[in-house]
Amino acid sequence: MHAADQALVEALLAEEPGSWDLFVERYAGLVASVVRRIFRTLGKGGGQADVDDVTENVFVMLLERDSHLLKRYDSAHKLSAYVAVIARTASHRYLRSQREKVDLPDEMWGDSIADSGQGTASAETAGLEMRSALHDSMKELSERDQRVLKLFYFEGRDYQSIAKTLGLSVNSVGAALTRARGKLGTALRAKKDLSDVDWRV
Repeated sequence: MHAADQALVEALLAEEPGSWDLFVERYAGLVASVVRRIFRTLGKGGGQADVDDVTENVFVMLLERDSHLLKRYDSAHKLSAYVAVIARTASHRYLRSQREKVDLPDEMWGDSIADSGQGTASAETAGLEMRSALHDSMKELSERDQRVLKLFYFEGRDYQSIAKTLGLSVNSVGAALTRARGKLGTALRAKKDLSDVDWRV
């Protein structure tokens, strides 16, 4: 029995001061290492932004549903091994979500397609259709999801600024963006019958 690990989990569940900071400090490096290894093994992702997103998602997962995953920890096993399993699961889920996510062309976020160098009439029409689809799809999202996407993409805010504006922890911003992008991708895919739009899914 791993008594020290069990004591830390109990402290987390009791929300003892300093316990969460200790937990993150102790296991953030492990989680990031597992994520990078999964990406490297599968030949997917691997950028620091991807690693950061999944690492944040792991800690969010541990707190979701009234800390359901923390409550399932069995002290017969090392806490590090349990966290590593969750990190592997989160990595695979993230890679699946990236395959399903719409890759939004840069011109969708701008006011004019002229800056993209695609000055033909057909390209301009496609750009207008894409922006129209984006506008309509954004309206289908919750206010919170719209806000986090606009802050990050339109206003260029960093995670710390977004967290302060929305009342989130910095560690949860990446997860919020991932969820919002996924919902936006679902809404956009429903409109993929638009004739000349390059829907990269």
